[in-house]
Amino acid sequence: MHGLSLWSATVNAHRERASLQGNKEADVVIVGAGYTGLSTAYHASQLGLKVIVVEQNEAGWGASGRNAGMILPGYKDYMKTLAAKHGLETAKEMFSLSLDAIALVKKMVSDNQIACDLAQTGHLIAATKPKHMDSLREEQEFLQKQFHYRTEMVSKDEMRRELDSPLFAHGGLVDEHSCSFHPLNYALGLADAAEALGGVIYERSRVIAIDRTPGKVIVRTAEGAVAAKELVIATNGYTDDLVKKLTRSVYPIASYMVATEPLAPDLAAQLIPRNRMVFDTKNFIYYFRLTPDGRLVFGGKDQFTGEETAQTYEEVRDDLIKVFPQLKETRIDYKWGGLLGVTYDMLPYIGQLEDGTHFSIGCAGHGAAITTMLGKIIAQNIAGESRIKKGLETVPLKQIPFHGQRAFVLSVLEVYYKLLDIIA
Repeated sequence: MHGLSLWSATVNAHRERASLQGNKEADVVIVGAGYTGLSTAYHASQLGLKVIVVEQNEAGWGASGRNAGMILPGYKDYMKTLAAKHGLETAKEMFSLSLDAIALVKKMVSDNQIACDLAQTGHLIAATKPKHMDSLREEQEFLQKQFHYRTEMVSKDEMRRELDSPLFAHGGLVDEHSCSFHPLNYALGLADAAEALGGVIYERSRVIAIDRTPGKVIVRTAEGAVAAKELVIATNGYTDDLVKKLTRSVYPIASYMVATEPLAPDLAAQLIPRNRMVFDTKNFIYYFRLTPDGRLVFGGKDQFTGEETAQTYEEVRDDLIKVFPQLKETRIDYKWGGLLGVTYDMLPYIGQLEDGTHFSIGCAGHGAAITTMLGKIIAQNIAGESRIKKGLETVPLKQIPFHGQRAFVLSVLEVYYKLLDIIA
């Protein structure tokens, strides 16, 4: 999962940060320099706290710099499903938080002049099978009735105005509120913004131990240590055994992407006429979008188990051609993959462990906006801001059953969901 991504190849000029050397002190130490950790650092620094971030690679190295650049409302499950599970009022609070998260990303970009190609393109959920249109229609009606949130059904006859694909000719659902961006440039912009407020970020500094003494936590690397009053774990899909309760609550899932050569403008306009971001209704989804320079970024082949090989990317390319046969002779310029964090019920979790550790994990591929918001909430919690916790914050952290037999469980789940995609 170390192939050169399109985002790394087109990243803004940025500086290399030092690794942690020697002993440091802070009010807050954050492990992980993705969106969650960087947003926590930014907002905690705004609140007057001394912050140090420790990252085992570079800022934005993980899912924050590798995702498809889709800023979406909502979560992995439909809101109607979440309302049935958690109650209508909690679901409303969750959905409102996801919309506030998009607004926060826009504000962060504007306030800090982050050059990341942010654009409100909207997205299309494309029905994989005709019967999936019923679920999309139910969700559209539920959002309108309960949340007063407008989306638009696209019929089979209207589909060509959104997408020219033989695989997705059944119709879909359009949401105009979502945005696209350059994910790595956004992450690096967050890092710069956090540092401008006094935060410190150490790169290439893998945490090897976490020790606690009364009123203090010490995060240790091979060459240094940070002593702080508060600890934040913001490692998501790259969470390891340092904090076992979090490790047992999240599964890392691999997802793979390719990016084509720049397409001719008329071809790009033919494929996705309204420049939407697109994903489908399967469990193992295809997701794709056009970039400002006319490339098609295409992702899929999510897998719970197995290793990345050259064949992996051949299969992703084969899937791309199933969606767009027109691109059979098109060159693939970039190939990359990464890990995303998935929890038991596909929801992101935020909270505080019994020992005081603050955390947020498990966005299930819908984290581009919500992670920025969850980082802000963690900073508010650390600063002791008075507010009523609601929505996501009221859902207790769940551990994944049989996590000790992870390899076996994941292989069974992968077969199960792939079977569902065939028959459901």
